[in-house]
Amino acid sequence: MYVYNLDHLLRIRDSLRVSLHALLEGYKDGLSSKDIVHAIWNGEVIERYPERNRVLIKGPTRSSIPLHIVCDYADHDEIVAVTVYIPSRSTWAADLVRRPAKQA
Repeated sequence: MYVYNLDHLLRIRDSLRVSLHALLEGYKDGLSSKDIVHAIWNGEVIERYPERNRVLIKGPTRSSIPLHIVCDYADHDEIVAVTVYIPSRSTWAADLVRRPAKQA
């Protein structure tokens, strides 16, 4: 299944769950489950991995810190936030949406 945008993703499943792994990774960065859910509901899909039934969402925490969340939608009933991290400027472009081009 191809996910077009965040609205489409949230419409195709009945519930959202934050995995223990995502909670632990968020906790390392001082984030709560509310921050993770807020970022998902207020974010945008920036990468799609249809072969794995996953998307990467970029969204703001409640304190406006940018957050990346990998969500799995393989289950027919729920979306699962698999992991979360605060994106690094060395890995992501300034807009935190694009990865820098690799040099040949």
